[in-house]
Formats: sequence, structure tokens, C-alpha cells
Amino acid sequence: MRTSEAAWAVFNRIAPIDKATWDQLFHRTRRKAIARGEFFSKPGEPANEFALVVSGLFRVYHSDVKGRESVKAFRKEDELLAPFAELLQHQPSRTNIEAITDAQLLVFRYPDFEELAELTPALKTFIHRLVEEHFFAREQRDYDALQLSAAERYSRFRRDFPEHVNRIPQHQIASYIGVTPVALSRIRARARRPTD
Repeated sequence: MRTSEAAWAVFNRIAPIDKATWDQLFHRTRRKAIARGEFFSKPGEPANEFALVVSGLFRVYHSDVKGRESVKAFRKEDELLAPFAELLQHQPSRTNIEAITDAQLLVFRYPDFEELAELTPALKTFIHRLVEEHFFAREQRDYDALQLSAAERYSRFRRDFPEHVNRIPQHQIASYIGVTPVALSRIRARARRPTD
């Protein structure tokens, strides 16, 4: 299980947090194991926790009234996990977050985080940087959808998830890059074809 120092390093990549503040925050965390197929978040549930992925892989997706799923993101080790928009707005979750593999999490209660942030400028800065990071990631996803071909989006996916690409169901990858499973099969077949 990840140590306090290793988790602190992950947070510090987003924004600097002094050791005394981190110790107060880490003291309020809990460790959680989630089995493959279980959920960290479901629509309608309170959105009052976020987590650091210690091990494992998650998919973040929405489902319409007909049960059709749209994969928004995948989250892997050393990434933060939450229905962030709902968390920050103190609204119930609208987001499904499901474990694709068995996983271990370090869970933070957002009310505890906010309480400490009121006393600690470093945590307020962390929240601002986290919002910026997600905004830029969303902008990149929009750009990719508009400017890259489906084959280029699949290539980028393989670059971002090299150790997981063969563990994620193909229909989920297809949803993430915005193509049908049939189209993805064609892209993968062309990628395997030797070039002249």
C-alpha cells in the first residue's frame, strides 16, 4: 500500500503542499479495496469523496436512459478519481466510476479537505490547480475529437495506457475514442498490417 510520502509526491505534482498540511490531510484518509466491476461512484449518490488510485484501473462514464454508455475517461495508478464537477459543486454524482480491475484507493473526504483548505492557502491553490488540470484535459479531448482521425485517437490512447490497452474491453476503448466497436476493429487490423 502506498506510503504517505509517495502519495504526498503525487499531490505535489499538482501543487506544492507543505509537510505539516499534508500530515493533517493524510491523517484523515482511509484505505479502500474495490473489486473488479464495483463502483466508486454512481449517479444519485452523494459526491463527497475523492481518491488517489494506488493500484488498478477505472473507467469514468455516463449512461443514458436507454443504457447506452459514453466513456469519459480512464483513471490509473497515481491519478485522482472522483466525479469532480459534482464534488466541487456539492451536488449528487451524475457519473459512473467503475473498477476495470481489482483496485486499491486512498480515499479523502472532501468536507475534511475543504475544512483544512479554509485554514491553509496551499490546499486552496491545490483545488485551483486541479480544476485547471481538468479543464486543460477536457480541452485536449475536445481538440482530439475535432482534429485527429480515429486512428490517431487510438494511437494516442495506446500511448497513454500502454500497460492497460489489452485489459480494457474493446467496446469501452471504442466509446472513449468516439467510434463504433466495428470501426475500432478495422483500425486495429490496419495497425497490425505490415507496411510496405
